[in-house]
Amino acid sequence: MNPFDSTQLFSVFRRNLFSSVCTVLSVLLLAGLWIVREDVHSLEILNRERSQEGAAMDSTLVTGPLIKTELAKAQEYVQRIESNLVIDKNLPDNQWYFYKIDPDSKEILTNLRSLNADPVSDDLDYKLVPFSLQLNGTYQQVAGYVLQLETGPRLALIRSFSFRRKGVNSPQLTVNLDVRILGKK
Repeated sequence: MNPFDSTQLFSVFRRNLFSSVCTVLSVLLLAGLWIVREDVHSLEILNRERSQEGAAMDSTLVTGPLIKTELAKAQEYVQRIESNLVIDKNLPDNQWYFYKIDPDSKEILTNLRSLNADPVSDDLDYKLVPFSLQLNGTYQQVAGYVLQLETGPRLALIRSFSFRRKGVNSPQLTVNLDVRILGKK
């Protein structure tokens, strides 16, 4: 007699119906518990990742208004810079800028020349427009003019300078400046 005969097994299940149903349900529930337990482990990992993302998002949301304010200020500064760019072809306006920097500039600025701009590559949005200036005046006058030139609304770069006294005991200085102003391409 074969212990795994299906007819005998079926008759055992029929005789002990309640026990058989409980055994089958127990096996199914154990299989389900094992599947759920594996799923819980993967869900714990996913929950940990989402919690980290949430913490990062929370810090972003806290600093969000600050970032928006800084972006607005940066855009305002870029707009101010672009509105003060020189145009290489507009020579009278470019030269007038050097005269309107300081109220005494008509007496101090004795020589102003626009120089040829260096060639600019196509990938740059801006170019440097060169000027040569000669200033004559006392140290305070010349230093005040240079300070106004550096801190004025247009971005200026002093590439080189030279200075000398007019005489041995004279308070008058002669300053030669090579200046580059940021301009539109």
